[in-house]
Amino acid sequence: MTWAMHREAVSLRLSEIELEGELHYDSVKSSLCLVDPETGEDEVLTVSLLRDGYVAFPGEIFVRDYSEHFGLPAALVAAGICEEVEEISIGPFGSRVVRMRVIV
Repeated sequence: MTWAMHREAVSLRLSEIELEGELHYDSVKSSLCLVDPETGEDEVLTVSLLRDGYVAFPGEIFVRDYSEHFGLPAALVAAGICEEVEEISIGPFGSRVVRMRVIV
């Protein structure tokens, strides 16, 4: 896989946990992953909203702000990785997803 951006030693503080690793951004797939440098395991930080009728614009991603990723959009802003563009409510429970512009 070819990554458009790679940033080492990223630390993201969410509400309950801290995620650390290497950040990989694929602009073609609008995907942001955090890769554990020791194990190589990756955690996908983005979500696709195609089935809900939303498409990310070039340079943008969708990040959920619920469940285990509660607080992730704020952590990405605090780390200088992204900026918020729009808040979207999806699904029957109105789950919060944030459209974000990748700035690094």
